[in-house]
Amino acid sequence: MTLEQMTICGGGNGAQTLAAVASHNLACNVNVYAPFADEADRLRAGIASHGRIETKGAVKAQGRPRRISADPEDVLPGSDLVVLVLPAFAHEPTLRAVVPFMDEGAAVGAIPARGGLDFCAARTLEELHREDVTVFGLQTLPWACRIQAYGRIVHVLGVKETVDAATRPTSSLSRIVPELERMLGVPVGKAGNLLALTLANTGQIIHPGIMYDLFRAWDGEVFDEADIPLFYQGLSPDGAAVLGRLSEEIQAICLGLGGCGLDLSSVRDLKTWLVRSYRDAIADDSSLWSAFVTNRAYASLRAPVQEVAPGEFAPAFSARYLAEDVPYGLMVSQAVADLAGVETPVMDEVVAWALDRLGERAVDDARTPQAYGLEDLDDLLAFAAES
Repeated sequence: MTLEQMTICGGGNGAQTLAAVASHNLACNVNVYAPFADEADRLRAGIASHGRIETKGAVKAQGRPRRISADPEDVLPGSDLVVLVLPAFAHEPTLRAVVPFMDEGAAVGAIPARGGLDFCAARTLEELHREDVTVFGLQTLPWACRIQAYGRIVHVLGVKETVDAATRPTSSLSRIVPELERMLGVPVGKAGNLLALTLANTGQIIHPGIMYDLFRAWDGEVFDEADIPLFYQGLSPDGAAVLGRLSEEIQAICLGLGGCGLDLSSVRDLKTWLVRSYRDAIADDSSLWSAFVTNRAYASLRAPVQEVAPGEFAPAFSARYLAEDVPYGLMVSQAVADLAGVETPVMDEVVAWALDRLGERAVDDARTPQAYGLEDLDDLLAFAAES
């Protein structure tokens, strides 16, 4: 696969980082599809004023996308690769918007994939009669990044040493991985299938688990800006134990699927994944807790909050750490566990706590296999094994 043109879908932290990195790394046209609000106009204005979009910090790259538009017909035709760098709730509507304009045999994927991307994408492509399109996903975003100046500068706090990818059909993985590595500038590992990527989604463990640790005892009292807790480095030893038990339950799901013949070797326990991803950034990897709180890539990142009165803040339970990583993460793994007959008491407790704060809409949004008609384990395994 040789890229002549690619399109990035999104206008947030990850999308702007990828716009700079891909433009820097690839000898091809890089377009941006930014359909939400006024993102396309703001990106064009920012890049025009700065002359480029660039990353600073742990990754230094710069480039200038060829074309930016809120209209998919302006930027999709001719693209060999289409990358969704968007919240998971935006995957399906974005797929429906972009796939009709994709060339035959092109590939579309999400960074990160989150849980159930394959269910959502397969149904969408079938309904649009585009089974020729390859689907791919990455386990996580390669960077911890924050926009410093919109459309101009993104600060990269840390970069993972490697990320895993999977495709549907699985036979396309060897063709796509080299292009992903060139695009991202980091090694890309090969996950056996997108179900493995769903279970290997570490965001589903880390983000809801830390929110649970930080705010499960929150009594409604507001706090001032100085008291906004650090997120990753504010993790308590008890919270790290919860993360560890969630990771163990994911491993138990893999064991429950053990006789299915699927390659689930890429579903690593959380501590192994953390050290593998941030080896050089972690000062003390003697425990899961120490690996989090001494990770330079996580330094200074604070918990999501909302200002409820001038200078007064409360936890933002609607932030993506719950709103994305529960219905498009833990609830998907919980549903797979149910099909496999595996008990997940800690996962059940964290999900129940999160749903009390998110409301029933999260249940309706959950990208579970059952929501896509995969009602028993045989159906799920047959779907996952398709190549």
